[in-house]
Amino acid sequence: MPSTDRIGTVGTVVAVLFVLSGTAIAGPAVAIDQVAILSADRAQVAAAPGETIEIDVTLQSSGGHGGEGVSAVTLIAQYNPEYVEITDIQRGPWLEGDGTEVRTVEAIAHERGTAVIEQRRVPAAGGTTGNGTIATLTVRVAEDAPAGTTAISFAESDVELTGDWPMAVVDESATVAIDGGDEPLDPFDHPDPDELDLALEPNASSPGNDSDGSDGETADSGGDAPVPGFTAEAALAAVAFTAGALWIGRDDRRR
Repeated sequence: MPSTDRIGTVGTVVAVLFVLSGTAIAGPAVAIDQVAILSADRAQVAAAPGETIEIDVTLQSSGGHGGEGVSAVTLIAQYNPEYVEITDIQRGPWLEGDGTEVRTVEAIAHERGTAVIEQRRVPAAGGTTGNGTIATLTVRVAEDAPAGTTAISFAESDVELTGDWPMAVVDESATVAIDGGDEPLDPFDHPDPDELDLALEPNASSPGNDSDGSDGETADSGGDAPVPGFTAEAALAAVAFTAGALWIGRDDRRR
C-alpha cells in the first residue's frame, strides 16, 4: 500500500497544478477519459554490456468523449545511442479488432537516439480501447557501456482518437540498468522528432503501406467547437492525477 508521505506528495503536486491552471474539481467533465498511458512492461531492466533485451511497451486508454476509440498511435522511443541501441521495433496487437487492418511503418535513426513506429487502423471504425502491448523493442547494450542506468523515453509519442479531439499522453520511461549500476548515466540531447527527416519504411508484416490512413474513414466529431467540460486546464488536471498514480505504482513495483 502507498505510504502516507507519497500520497501527500502526489496530492500536493496535483493541488499546485490545479491552482496554476485555475481548474475547479467540479464541472461537467474532467476529461480523465482522454488520457493515454504509455509504459514499459518493466520499469527497470537489468542488462550486461553487449546483451540484447526485449521491452514490451504497453498502452492503456479508455478512449475519449462520446465513445471515441483510439485510431492511430505514433510511438517515439528516445535513448542515448552511446549506451544502448534499438535494433528493431515491432508492433503489438493493441490496435487490432473489428476486422480492420493495422497499417504500420517504422524508422530507426540510431545516431539521433530515436526509433519511431506509426500504427493506424484502416478503416478506423470505432477505434480501440483497453490495456495491452502496442510495440516490442529489441534493445542492444553497447559493448563498452559503463555501469549505470539509462532511460528509454516515450514522451514524444502521439495517440489519435477517431474524432478530432486531442488525447493527452502520459509516459513512464523504461530504465536499463547496465552491469548492476544504479547511478544515472549522461543524458542525450535529442533533436525534435518533428524536425527529423525519417524515411518511414513499411513493416512487411503489416498489410498495406499507407501510413496516413487515407483509405479508411474516421468519425467526425462535428466541427471545431470545444467539447463541453473539456479544456486544456481539465486535461492538465487529468494528466496530473494519472502521473501521480503512475509515480506511486512505479515506486511500489521497485520496493
